[in-house]
Amino acid sequence: MRTHGMNTKRTAMSIGVSLALSTAPVWAQGGSGSTVMEDGFLEEVVVTATKRSASVQDIPLAVTAISGDRLTELQITSLLDLDKSVPGMQVNNKGNDPVIIMRGAGAAGVNDIAVPIYIDGLYRPRAGQALASYIDIQRVEVLRGPQGTLFGRNTLGGLVNLIANKPDVGELSWGAAVTAGNYDYQRYEGYVNIPMGDTVALRITASDTSQDPFVENVFNSSAGLKDEDNQYARAQLLWAPTDRFDITLTATYWEDTANGNSDYAYKVLGIPVNPQTGQTNGINGVMQPRQGVTDGFGGGKEFTGVFPQDSTAATIDDPFKISSDFRPQRDIEETSFSALINWDLGFADLRANLGVFDYEERRLTDSDMSANPTLNGQLVGEYDGFCVDYSNPEGPWWYWDATTQQRCGIAAGERNESNAVQADINLNSNSDGDLQWTLGYFLYDDSDPDDTQYEFVYGYANSATPQRPRWAHWLSASFGGTKSQAVYGQAEYSFTDRFRMTAGLRYSKDERNFYSGSLNEESRQRDWPTFTLNRDSANKGDDDHTDWRLAAQYDIGDNMMLYASAATGYIAGNPIRAGSTELSDPNEVEAFELGLKSTLLDGTMTLNLALFNNDFDGLSTTVFVPQGGTIIAQTAPGGSMTARGLEVEMVWQPTPALNITAGANFDDSELDEFTEGESRFAEGGEIGPAGDRIYDLSGKKPRFSPDYTLNLGVSYDWDLGGAGVLIPGAFIYHTDDYKTQNVEYFFAKQDAYTTLDLRLTWMSASGAITAQAFVKNATDEEYLTETTVFSGARAFADFGDPRTYGVRLGYNF
Repeated sequence: MRTHGMNTKRTAMSIGVSLALSTAPVWAQGGSGSTVMEDGFLEEVVVTATKRSASVQDIPLAVTAISGDRLTELQITSLLDLDKSVPGMQVNNKGNDPVIIMRGAGAAGVNDIAVPIYIDGLYRPRAGQALASYIDIQRVEVLRGPQGTLFGRNTLGGLVNLIANKPDVGELSWGAAVTAGNYDYQRYEGYVNIPMGDTVALRITASDTSQDPFVENVFNSSAGLKDEDNQYARAQLLWAPTDRFDITLTATYWEDTANGNSDYAYKVLGIPVNPQTGQTNGINGVMQPRQGVTDGFGGGKEFTGVFPQDSTAATIDDPFKISSDFRPQRDIEETSFSALINWDLGFADLRANLGVFDYEERRLTDSDMSANPTLNGQLVGEYDGFCVDYSNPEGPWWYWDATTQQRCGIAAGERNESNAVQADINLNSNSDGDLQWTLGYFLYDDSDPDDTQYEFVYGYANSATPQRPRWAHWLSASFGGTKSQAVYGQAEYSFTDRFRMTAGLRYSKDERNFYSGSLNEESRQRDWPTFTLNRDSANKGDDDHTDWRLAAQYDIGDNMMLYASAATGYIAGNPIRAGSTELSDPNEVEAFELGLKSTLLDGTMTLNLALFNNDFDGLSTTVFVPQGGTIIAQTAPGGSMTARGLEVEMVWQPTPALNITAGANFDDSELDEFTEGESRFAEGGEIGPAGDRIYDLSGKKPRFSPDYTLNLGVSYDWDLGGAGVLIPGAFIYHTDDYKTQNVEYFFAKQDAYTTLDLRLTWMSASGAITAQAFVKNATDEEYLTETTVFSGARAFADFGDPRTYGVRLGYNF
């Protein structure tokens, strides 16, 4: 259906709430991104999901658009808060890294991020880049399903695109807001828009956020987890000399210096043990609530296979309390520069989006996650009877005190550095004819080994300065990355006023180029050792792929559109072994979607449905296998998976004051041919060739795929006349039970639960002042967001945020 001509602004009073920082012309109500005009019709919402401006109700694609106003209203300040508002989207912490799972992508082994983040249309490849704060945002567009033609680059399950408010030459404006809450949460944010003549405008945005840890460390009060300490700044300069040409230059800087969220997961649950046999077992075991760090090697298991009691290192039952000695660190710093050029050439619009990014991330964590002292580690060849014992050549000499029989604390960490360049240049037809087309070129390059590197370090700390580890073990480094190029095109043709078809094609070429690094011995005792690039040990290879998209849409009357689409996507493989010039098989998906978009009840409701089936092939998984007295990670073929389901989004304003949003996702996904290995458990599954346990998961549901999820939002605009508007609101999210790992470990299962968010907002009659009181997770629901198994057969978990509450005050000029 075509919805042109429906774009009329509401008055400030009838909008309901416009909180502090957004100057966007629409306030997206929940899932569909629609707003309500003063005459009662849902206002058209324009998105750029097809690389051109189009109504969200007109494109044959499942898109959730959430405006900056709506983000502020729901206290969505980062990616981790977004998923409950998007049907079928799961965002979880994998240690410090947020991981998005959508339509199955990311649920089972992929070679790279399967649902990436874009900021103003530019791709962000690192998981940590998704931790940047949401501030002064015009809207967020979530595209569901593979975007292999127009976006390409790893969009196996979709993408999330954050679009910032842009400079405006029309008027001087500014806004500021402050939020305070429990856990000493403090957030200060503001923007200023400065016209500089008729053709130039400057917009500056900044925020500062801090919060005490959600997770209390009872041994070291400075070493809590899940805290916040980040600052963000953005400057944009617009030059629009004519109505046919403009360029926006953007510079951003943000840093995060919080303790973070540990690696993999933060909470030690204990050791899964089969009470009948006394062996570790994650399937038929029970949880022994022990840290697994004393009374022997392997999580408290003696070499004889006996599990003595470990009362001195019992776990803490509270999911938000830990006991460890080493204060973790998460230091992230990113600087970016970009240029967005728009040029009306008459027959078409040229759009060039260019960017350079300098990203550095450094992490340190208490790897043993215990109060055992992370200190007194010795260099190779030295032995003083404490923490390092070389008398046993079979090990475990690197963390064993032969006198006290106590495992010593270990610090581990990693450092990522990435300097990348990016370009996305496209040409869009701008005629009113039946044929609309897009042609484009894409480049992403972080392959220079002098600019991009990853380091993993593992060792003890110096006894005099415990926060400065003396690195000794498992040191590795890699240099280089990926150069990806693509050409793409897409065309839409209107055969009649009601029937249209879309066809798209993209050719991509990915070059992987990695070199290993060796430890610089002179820096071994430093808090972060240096590495030397070894160009003789190269892991590299090329991969190319052709993706396509085909869609047909038919308008059933003026307010309803039915569409069907088929599309593909891929993620390039990785080098299969050291010194290899061959890449592993790529991850691939073929996706089919049938959808309905409708405007009902005299224009007061939008109802959108999407039925999808995604077939994944070439999946891989990371397995841990023993080698030479330790455990190493290997990548092995994983097989295939089918993700299928139904997504529903609804926005309804039955009266001028009552606003209702709802969303649902029904999932029937399964792993087709898929295996995973786990070397840490003595029982369960089948014994693989390397001695690890192999689990055949064919026919099982993948992780984070509950049978259904539901969300419901309700708000009411209570007009107080000259005293302003009072808006109470509630948001309810419910999920069926799910598992957090593909293997059906008993400790990785989460029962169904419901969360409730409440808010009360007041806005002055002029709309300049807003005040909001809010509670998130009002019932303080406890729920799993991640589990993993680590050294010593120890089970670890991550939990969702506890109840938080606060007050936000904002002013717009």
